[in-house]
Amino acid sequence: MYELVSPVDLSVVLKYTGRLMMAIAVVLAVPMAMAIVFMESYTAAVYGLTAVLVACGGFILVKVLPDGELRWKESLVIAAIIFPFIALLNAFPFALSTGMSLSDSFFEAVSGITTTGLSVAPADVGPVFLFARSWLQWVGGIGIVILVLSVLVQPGTSAFRLFSANVGENRIGPNVMATARILVKIYLIITAIAFILLLLSGMPVFDSICHALSAVSTGGFSTGSDSIASFPGFFIPLVIAAGFLMGAIDFGLYTRISGGLSGLKEIISDIQFRYFVVVLVAGFLFLLFTMSEGMSFTEALSASAFQAASALSTAGFSTVDIGALSDSSKAVLTVLMWIGGCTGSTAGGIKIMRLVILFAIVYLVFIRFFLPKEALTPLKVGGDVVEPDQIYHILTYVILYVLVILVSGFIFMLHGIGTGDAFFEVSSALGTVGLSTGITGSGMPDLMKWTLIVDMVLGRIEIIPVCILLFPRTWIRR
Repeated sequence: MYELVSPVDLSVVLKYTGRLMMAIAVVLAVPMAMAIVFMESYTAAVYGLTAVLVACGGFILVKVLPDGELRWKESLVIAAIIFPFIALLNAFPFALSTGMSLSDSFFEAVSGITTTGLSVAPADVGPVFLFARSWLQWVGGIGIVILVLSVLVQPGTSAFRLFSANVGENRIGPNVMATARILVKIYLIITAIAFILLLLSGMPVFDSICHALSAVSTGGFSTGSDSIASFPGFFIPLVIAAGFLMGAIDFGLYTRISGGLSGLKEIISDIQFRYFVVVLVAGFLFLLFTMSEGMSFTEALSASAFQAASALSTAGFSTVDIGALSDSSKAVLTVLMWIGGCTGSTAGGIKIMRLVILFAIVYLVFIRFFLPKEALTPLKVGGDVVEPDQIYHILTYVILYVLVILVSGFIFMLHGIGTGDAFFEVSSALGTVGLSTGITGSGMPDLMKWTLIVDMVLGRIEIIPVCILLFPRTWIRR
């Protein structure tokens, strides 16, 4: 009962935020090392000083504040603040090293840490900035909390709640600490695979590093001004697609690979994986039909396959000019961006599993008309019973997701953007995708920029923790 009526303990939130800040300092040190490699001494100094200040601030919070156990409220508050907080800390070196405004730098940092890929940066920002964005996407894909749990937090109730609030309650190890370490290992392995394949495809080393980081995180930042269209041939897009599809699949499935043929059968029989493939094929066919009018069949075939996978996985890479596509093609991509990838992956969107459960609810409603009113009909998906609390959570999330799209799209329409393009752009931001019809840019009005910033944050945090953060009872005793 105390958990329900008591407000958040701010000292506990700040204590764990301090630990997160120490991890963020390490994140900031990596672009510093890259700046040293490229002999950009000023940029290296900026990142180095920022890392030291953040580390010192985190160390002070950890040492000064008393120990306390995280409750669910504190965990959700940390989940709500951590991504915009990381973006803010990275926005300062972005601004100081590139000359961009702090507002545009914050936009880029939010787009990076939320694994979105929308950009308002100028074309001549330099290699360190390009790497820093991709690196930030890689960190945002696995989640800074996972990295912290791997090394900085002791096992226990607090670790479990911090993990559950940020990742979910599905574990692939004996406890959340082991699960976090397994997830990091899987993430490192598929990133290394993507990097090696990109090197073999003929992509330069620096571009291979950046694209491996942003592909596996389903981020979408590219070193080319035209995204993947900047690189000739068909093999590079194929490898990029393999990278972001690996990132969009439930990481728990990778642990079954060691089971050989039986493990492969388990993966194929997984309900979420099967529906992901079904939606991907359906999206490809619809997109092929809509794109075949303005292109040759061969061009439409390759473009529609890549763009359908990019939209569904919420990676946001492109091989064609999205703004030049027909309204029907944009509509198909918009729906795919709403759906998103698998739970337990780096992908955004509503997620496949939630939609499977929603369809199961609709099916159950119809079935109930043919059964006696006293009959017990639990909702089952893949043989597992879905608890009422989970159903309420999913329904609430989907309703809030739709409301955010409607409000954000209306803001864009007030600025003279057409309905289709408006909803495409905000759906891309909320789904953490990064595809753009050309609306997003440095010249965009500030209200539209901040609308996309809010959408990107809500999409990565998944809305409900932000609602808890803003709920008065979270902070005020009633």
